This record gives sequence, structure tokens and C-alpha cells, in this order.
Amino acid sequence: MPIEVYQGQVLDSDQLEALRIEIEKFDTIEEVDPELRGIIERNWPHLVAKLPRDDV
Repeated sequence: MPIEVYQGQVLDSDQLEALRIEIEKFDTIEEVDPELRGIIERNWPHLVAKLPRDDV
């Protein structure tokens, strides 16, 4: 898994795993910031369907 930085903090593998688990608990996510969207897209493309459309 690549090194990921969120809000200026390097996320270690345990933090990334915890993030993935939390995202998987949601049926859909109504709002996500662009930085977190990028982390999700790069690491867990199968979870992108839970995110709101990116109309940017």
C-alpha cells in the first residue's frame, strides 16, 4: 500500500486499515473531502461506489 497523507499527517498501515473498515460499514457516504476521496480511489476502488458523485 502506498504512503498516504491526510490533512498533513502520514497515515500508517493500521490507520489505513481502520479507515477502510469504517468506510465499509456505510451503505453510502453523503459527503467526502477531495483529499479523502483520493485516498479511497487509490487504495480501495471498489468502495468508490459508496461516495457521492464527483462533479468537479
